[in-house]
Amino acid sequence: MLRVCLYGLGALALAGSFAQAATIKSGDILVVDTGNGKLFSVDPQTGVRTVITDFRNSSQGPVDQSFLGGVSMAGGRIFVTAATTGIYAVDPATGTRTLVSNFAQGTFQGDVFGSAVDSFGHVNVNWAKPQFGGAPRAIVNVDPRSDARTIVTDLTNPAQGDSFNCCVAYFTDLALEHSGSIVAGVTWFSPVGPSRDTGDLYRVNPASGQRTLLSDFSNAAQGVTQVVPSTGIATDPSGQILVNTRGTSTASTPRDLLVRVDPATGNRTVVSDFDNAAQGTPGRRLSGIALEQSATHVDFIVGASVAANLAAQPTLLFRVNPQTGQRTLLSDSSNTQQGPPFSWIDEITVVP
Repeated sequence: MLRVCLYGLGALALAGSFAQAATIKSGDILVVDTGNGKLFSVDPQTGVRTVITDFRNSSQGPVDQSFLGGVSMAGGRIFVTAATTGIYAVDPATGTRTLVSNFAQGTFQGDVFGSAVDSFGHVNVNWAKPQFGGAPRAIVNVDPRSDARTIVTDLTNPAQGDSFNCCVAYFTDLALEHSGSIVAGVTWFSPVGPSRDTGDLYRVNPASGQRTLLSDFSNAAQGVTQVVPSTGIATDPSGQILVNTRGTSTASTPRDLLVRVDPATGNRTVVSDFDNAAQGTPGRRLSGIALEQSATHVDFIVGASVAANLAAQPTLLFRVNPQTGQRTLLSDSSNTQQGPPFSWIDEITVVP
């Protein structure tokens, strides 16, 4: 396992809210909790949760109560997307946050979700234009130093690939491959007739914005079906793509699957079935995925909700064995000994 620790914890109680800043180290797990409006650090050995920044605490920066929909880290800063506001840079040592890209202003306005930092230090996000009611149909590249924004790809642009003119389509999440290409989940459905949602995984050329269909989740020849991509996409050291999924509207049984997608063929295999108690504590509503990597092995970190409560938001953090799919409950919000509870886990990353 990665040898990591948390130290230098500080506490701050202001206006009835509790916040801490933690000196994070390589291997610590960062979690954005949109229910609490907080960014957490989780100790990978003990599962102890520490608040890095509380978006409702004005002493740490602008107060923001919008949906926290992405987290990534580069250059010693943590980038968090707040849906109706934009992109924040958070100082991990103090929890101080700065709005580096305000999507309420400028040429590109609207909602943003997801967060993936490329080799240039630019933050890639899914962007919803105001007229699309919060459904992100484009990917935008943002330079956090200058706030320069560039549309990478737009699902409404047929010159860049499938345009889904028949349907309501939106990006569910995105990640970067080692080559620099973007892999992004898309869910779509027809606004007319029976509600039948369908999902795909696309590869996007970051220079041209060209979209190539990699995996059609309705194509049984490529593997498991009756699922669509949900929040959580990552790539492992071998190039395999990990995707959290949920059951489609036509699925007859619960389908909460962590799926592995072959980057060459698009074939899908199930890594862990969160509805199967034989693989560990069950969970639902998979949300967020990140990779833990050491010299000897890789594990997956996944957020999920309590399986017994269909209405529950994701508050559990699991570690998943990539070979067996066995799950270990790493951080349980009902365990007060592990710190302040999660309210709604949305996205996860691991400190490099």
